[in-house]
Amino acid sequence: MHRFSKIFLATLFSLLLVLTSMAFACAPAAQPESPPKPQPTPPGMINSALGPISPDKLGWTLVHEHLQSAYTGWYADASMAPYDREAALQACLKACEAAKAAGIQTIIDATANDMGGRDPLLYKELSQKTGINIIFATGLYTEEEGAPAYWRMRTAFGTDISKMISEMMIKEITEGVGTTGIKAGVIKVASGPEMTDYEKAVHKAAAIAQKATGVPIITHTQGPTGGVEQAEFLVNQGADPKKVMIGHVNNSKDVNYHRSILQKSVNIAFDRFGIAGLLGGAPDDVSVQNIATLCKEGYANKIMLSHDTMNFWLSRPIQVSDAIMKMLANWRVDHISEDIIPALKAQGVTDDQIKTMMVENPKNLFLGK
Repeated sequence: MHRFSKIFLATLFSLLLVLTSMAFACAPAAQPESPPKPQPTPPGMINSALGPISPDKLGWTLVHEHLQSAYTGWYADASMAPYDREAALQACLKACEAAKAAGIQTIIDATANDMGGRDPLLYKELSQKTGINIIFATGLYTEEEGAPAYWRMRTAFGTDISKMISEMMIKEITEGVGTTGIKAGVIKVASGPEMTDYEKAVHKAAAIAQKATGVPIITHTQGPTGGVEQAEFLVNQGADPKKVMIGHVNNSKDVNYHRSILQKSVNIAFDRFGIAGLLGGAPDDVSVQNIATLCKEGYANKIMLSHDTMNFWLSRPIQVSDAIMKMLANWRVDHISEDIIPALKAQGVTDDQIKTMMVENPKNLFLGK
């Protein structure tokens, strides 16, 4: 009887162990903690890489730069040139410090989603290390040089891609990019010399997203035309013209072209100083003269300035001749501060007008004033 009790107890204990193991095996696996849900941006504040900031904190602002970038499709060659984040960080730190030393307090990074290089966590680290405000974009590039296949494929199934794209833009503005919780602060759109149907769908999405979030739209234009068409289309779609900045107007040497965009009540950006001449646009001295002319005509409150620099390239190094490197000598983030502002003053542009273009206008772009 005593031996039977021992066997019974041993069997019962073994059964309990099996049942316990089964219970643990069937229990749901512990789920990783979800990142905290981002808080809504307070009214009147601007999304930066470090969180909401007051428009009054923008200060001297470059409205269209690229801290790091690449042409669409660079990732297909990533086996040959994998992303070196440390090299990117050091190059971008150097650019931010150069801008800061020249008096710049805010950089708007205009890198679109479908280009290489948009990295909210990098922007956050750069801002933490340098004190520069970094505001980055949500948006898409041109049909020719962007990545439209993903979106165009859906049109074959009757999808409203403007709705899809606007949803993506709104989410990145209100909740953040991916799982970072870091929110985009501007919408970036782009078009070729004439807007394609795809580009119109993207611009329509931008107008929808702007109406939902209130953030500005900044643009890329290709060649010496396109700005008027962009302005008309965005305004016709319900975008706030005071919160629209048509970019790359120094692709054109014609001041009448600049006037024709301004007549649409939008803002314009001479934002390719140091490179526009190389791309077939206006040499810097011509753009300086055009800006001076427009300031004398009362347009100083609608003009902004930048360089469209690319400070770190993702991809294999590009072989550039000494002759081209010489032509690119002024394509740097301190060129406006060191060279263009003195040239503008020499043409009669006042200190107040320069401050208006570099400080007040970027602020008012976000405020819609």
